[in-house]
Amino acid sequence: MAYEIEKNCDKDQILELYVNTSYFGDGYYGIKEAANGYFEKEPIDMNRYESSMLAGIPNAPSAYALSEHRDLAEQRQVQVLERMVKYEYITEEEKNEILQEK
Repeated sequence: MAYEIEKNCDKDQILELYVNTSYFGDGYYGIKEAANGYFEKEPIDMNRYESSMLAGIPNAPSAYALSEHRDLAEQRQVQVLERMVKYEYITEEEKNEILQEK
């Protein structure tokens, strides 16, 4: 199945499929439900803090569900941002700015 998806979809389409079907905890499937449920926003209206928070949840949605385990979700968010720094998607300064957007 993965081969067929990669054969027929580009990377942006694969990412879109992933974020629109992933489980984000608390009964939310897909980025739209998660953004609406957790932040009462549409995905386009989320800030960098909220976006990076959601980015870490699908790794372990039960463990990082914001309603029950916000502290663990925040720890995971830091891990996500640190990886982004490591692979030079953002700077250390940008990481710190994002964490202040809370």
